Amino acid sequence: MTMMSSKVSESRRPMKSESQRFQSSWRSISHHVARKVATSCVFSTITTVLTIYALFGDDMRLGCTAKTADLVFDCITIISMSIFSLEIVVFTIGRSGYVFGFFFWLDLLSTLTLLLDITTIAEDLFGDSISNLSTDNSGGSRGSGGSNSAEAGRAARVSRAGTKAGRVVRLIRLVRLVRLLKIAKKSTAYKGEGDGAAPGLDVDDDDPHEIEKESAVSKKLSEMTTRRVIVLVLVIMLALPFFQPTMWKDKMPTSAEYGINVLYRRFKDDMLKYQPWSNASAREVYLQSRQRRVYVDNFYAYIYYHNPFCDDLGDDDVPAENSSPQDNLAELFWVGAGGEWKQAPEFFLPGAQNVAQLNTRWNGQDWYYHQCNLTSNAVAMLGRPWNATDSCLSNIVRGVSLTKSGSNPMMCPEELRYQERCVVYPTQVTDQEWDDLFFVFVFDKRRGSQMEAWLNTTQTLFICFLLGFGAMTFTRDANKLVLTPIERMITKLNRIRNNPLEAMAIGDEEHHKEQVTANRNNRTAIRNDDNDIRILVANHSQSSNARMKVRKWLQQVKSMLPLNGKSQKEPEPMETVVLEKTIIKIGSLLALGFGEAGAEIIGQNMKGGDSSALNAMIPGRRVDAIFGFCDIRNFTDATEVLQDQVMVFVNRIAGVVHSCINDYFGSPNKNIGDAFLLAWRLSGHPSGKQQRLADMALVSFIKVIAHINKSPLLAEYRNHPKLVKRLPNYRVRMGFGLHSGWAIEGAIGSEFKIDASYLSPNVNMAARLEAVTKQFGCLILLSESLHKLMSEEVAHECRLIDHVKMVGTKGAFKLYTIDLDDLALEVDRSIAATVQTSKAAQYKQRLDRQKKRNERWSDTFKMHGLFQEDLDIQTMRNKFTVEFNCRFNMAYLNYEAGEWRVAKDMLEATRFLLATEDGPSAALLRYMRQYDWEAPPSWPSYRVLAEK
Repeated sequence: MTMMSSKVSESRRPMKSESQRFQSSWRSISHHVARKVATSCVFSTITTVLTIYALFGDDMRLGCTAKTADLVFDCITIISMSIFSLEIVVFTIGRSGYVFGFFFWLDLLSTLTLLLDITTIAEDLFGDSISNLSTDNSGGSRGSGGSNSAEAGRAARVSRAGTKAGRVVRLIRLVRLVRLLKIAKKSTAYKGEGDGAAPGLDVDDDDPHEIEKESAVSKKLSEMTTRRVIVLVLVIMLALPFFQPTMWKDKMPTSAEYGINVLYRRFKDDMLKYQPWSNASAREVYLQSRQRRVYVDNFYAYIYYHNPFCDDLGDDDVPAENSSPQDNLAELFWVGAGGEWKQAPEFFLPGAQNVAQLNTRWNGQDWYYHQCNLTSNAVAMLGRPWNATDSCLSNIVRGVSLTKSGSNPMMCPEELRYQERCVVYPTQVTDQEWDDLFFVFVFDKRRGSQMEAWLNTTQTLFICFLLGFGAMTFTRDANKLVLTPIERMITKLNRIRNNPLEAMAIGDEEHHKEQVTANRNNRTAIRNDDNDIRILVANHSQSSNARMKVRKWLQQVKSMLPLNGKSQKEPEPMETVVLEKTIIKIGSLLALGFGEAGAEIIGQNMKGGDSSALNAMIPGRRVDAIFGFCDIRNFTDATEVLQDQVMVFVNRIAGVVHSCINDYFGSPNKNIGDAFLLAWRLSGHPSGKQQRLADMALVSFIKVIAHINKSPLLAEYRNHPKLVKRLPNYRVRMGFGLHSGWAIEGAIGSEFKIDASYLSPNVNMAARLEAVTKQFGCLILLSESLHKLMSEEVAHECRLIDHVKMVGTKGAFKLYTIDLDDLALEVDRSIAATVQTSKAAQYKQRLDRQKKRNERWSDTFKMHGLFQEDLDIQTMRNKFTVEFNCRFNMAYLNYEAGEWRVAKDMLEATRFLLATEDGPSAALLRYMRQYDWEAPPSWPSYRVLAEK
């Protein structure tokens, strides 16, 4: 069988060799032809001419031609796209290293941007309300009624977004400037190259057959200088608009917008009041009314203020110190109305008027704003009957053109490009009012559009100068090797100085970037291997065994040979890179060691750049915070049993505690063997956020209890032979105390060793509350001050269990607990399967955790909802019924009122009402038993707790 396989393989080898020779020959021919085409004078001339057109053609269209010429420009643009696409294909075939390189993406992007110069596409994407309205109704029926009105309203609402997007797209076209740079580099970048290469392409670092033997540093500097100049100029030009307020907010409303709102509200109110279409009497009353006269006056005031006929006057006709409509970039040329009210628009126009009287009243000859005269034809248009007006915009609106009889007549707004018109519509209108009746006024801004086109041409020429100047003068060696790494280090140092806790995030970001780069390189290597395997296996065997053998053989060969002529040895990292990573690690260690309480110490010492002396003992500062203290139960026994494994035991618990606290905006402060001090800083937060932090503090402790009881790692200690022998039915349990108040935050220690922590009786109170949990037989105890800080809904979930005064404190306060049955939770074995140990997985988990943190911090997130939605919390609280809470509350009220015998009967009932003993009930019974169930004569409604 082996001999037959060998013969078959030998019989196939000539076919394989001939196929490879054919493919190699075809590749060589296509490569040669493509290089010839790419470097030919004719092809270069064509692409040069079309590049100049791509840069200036659209501006020439707007600045020099009318809308009727758009079709010609569209054809030229499509031809340009075809030639540029052919150029990309030719360079891809004829030049190794071009495809997916820097200039490949720029060429592709610049070619794709030509799509935005095709007028139909540009108008669909960035057109005004008229463009969108025409598009929406081009393929459907043209019936009247609510459908057309709704389309008009929707088109009007999206027009502003299209206008802003159009501003950015105009700047994106500047990417085409890279073609000019390629043309300029043609005569110098590859001088002396016999066969010639495509001008301005990426330098192929891996190509060992470069004709021009250039040093590696010089090659890299030349390439990076070109890229830096291009990217720098383009990024600046693309980013500048985003720093303009008008990119994010609309400008102050114009006179056109204000005026149309005034007219619309006046007209709509008059129509609702008089309903002049109902009968002849109502019509006459309205036409003779004062409201009609006011509307007509307002209408002509609007027309004259935006008079389109001021351009017919010479500059000498308008006083030099006065302004006039001819100073604006747009002028009113069309007014119209539409909607479901078919009778109302016939009163829209002001009606026939005396031209001389109108001009005398409104031309503003003696005003500061010279409004000029209206022509008799324009006044006649405004006086036409409504049924004699022109139907425009897909028969949705009717109106009149003030310039219909002028030297450049236009009947409808569609006759202008969307860049040459400005559509104004009322905004003080509801959807229903719009459906009933809407106004549309259109301004002719060809004068402004032409000016913008010429200014854009000038801008493009200026940027061309910047590119040429930058390519000649920019140096990249110091920036690339020294200055840029130093700037990155300074940036990271500033971030750490401003927020030392951010060092951990910076480290994660940097490591994630390294992982992404490594994965990308691995995918590229695997893709190359698969291509090689596919070629080998194609003529050998189609079986999976053959594919695996070929893959293994190929990997062995590649491991023995240099890759593309280079050593496989990893290059030694630069000192600047090593220093940068070291800074990140040091910052992360500082953040990890000092925590939030030490952020001020780190920040203050990093800000002092004038001296290298360390000042760790900076003065403390007073802060308001929530302090939590939790303790591992039976820790002494566990330590004696576990011995050297006790560190693993404690760290597993610490991992649960710290992660849950961090998820709810807490900060671990101190790890004291079997106990942990945690803090939620309140200072600097408004009252609403402080309330949210109080809720989070309680919820985080509940989640710690749930995770400890569900953790499969911690569940292993339940079956530990020595632990079970010493502590039957052992399981990891903790007690928790929560209290809020002031504290002094700062460094504790000396110049030899410091700890960043909090000093305050309130910190000690949290620890004392945790200690008292054993007396009350509950898991969590919280003070009255924290209970008052919580939201009403979360505070309602807590149970008032006693009124006490601690030894050493000034006043009494009430104690609360949250009822939890941690024994009801079962171990979740799926947690062990989902634990991620890789850095990439941990980074993803950190991002997911931060996303959830942001959601919880949002004002819309309801913390109390977790008590109804979280399955763990529901499971632990299902045991505690409404009946139990009511009975205990009644018992406690009698206890506090001094009716101890009544309280005794009730507490004995609640003590075992839930099958297991209720700790707070038992604690109160033990205390009352000391006084033989009779309250002292001077019972102050609280007791003194001697236990600290």
